[in-house]
Amino acid sequence: MDLRACLFALAVLPLLAWGAKGHRAIVSLSLTTLPPEVRTWYRGEEGFLRDHASDPDHWRNDRKEPPRHYLDVEPYGGPGHVPHDLAQARAMLGGGFYRNGVVPWVIQDRWRDLVAAFKEGDRQRVAYATALLGHYVADLQVPLHTTANHDGQETGQRGVHSRWETGLPERFLQEDTLKAPAAAVDPHLMDRPWDWLAASYALVPRLLADDRAADRTSPQGARGRQRGPAYWMIFWQDQGPVLIRQLEGAAQHLGDAVLTAWVAAGRPAPPPI
Repeated sequence: MDLRACLFALAVLPLLAWGAKGHRAIVSLSLTTLPPEVRTWYRGEEGFLRDHASDPDHWRNDRKEPPRHYLDVEPYGGPGHVPHDLAQARAMLGGGFYRNGVVPWVIQDRWRDLVAAFKEGDRQRVAYATALLGHYVADLQVPLHTTANHDGQETGQRGVHSRWETGLPERFLQEDTLKAPAAAVDPHLMDRPWDWLAASYALVPRLLADDRAADRTSPQGARGRQRGPAYWMIFWQDQGPVLIRQLEGAAQHLGDAVLTAWVAAGRPAPPPI
């Protein structure tokens, strides 16, 4: 593998958010938040929605894709200083702007795609637009998608990214226990990604501290720490409630976004199945 390929492989590490199980759970739960007149749009498309919820994680041949899944707040001086305007963000960071992550603006773009799909009246296009929108909304609920220390590389905790968002859900998550409130029309939806960014970033210190604490049970081997059942149980005990809250929040935000898109499209009735 040449240097360019190595750099690209490193760049896509933050893409693997939630794992397939988490993304499927989020889109399925979001449907339960919708009122019947909107839920009808997805009748017969539930499996399609789940099957495509992780599609953006597989678009690795597109070199522009990795930064669409995260935004590192540190170069801006913290989450409160990240501009909502794309041109202002580009002006602040110059040539490094895109590599620093663009997920809030991608969410805006995918939401507009969903509005257009509702207007067009194509069920499967609505389902696919929802799956893509849901993916990026979900990614922004992952704390480590908001920081330059996205894999614990700055704190000697490499691998914490996948341990939190994939390892914990795959081992412990039970989809049938997840709950989310009814969706609501949000007139300020286009500003919400920055709220989610700040809320997720605030969870980073505790997440890293809990990983370090759980790792005290992990013996050091020739290939690094050997994490066994004790590590996973302690990490889940400390971070499981946080992870579930973020999963449920992602489904709630997606439900709000879908309902708001349907209203923005003129409250269209679905075509016959």
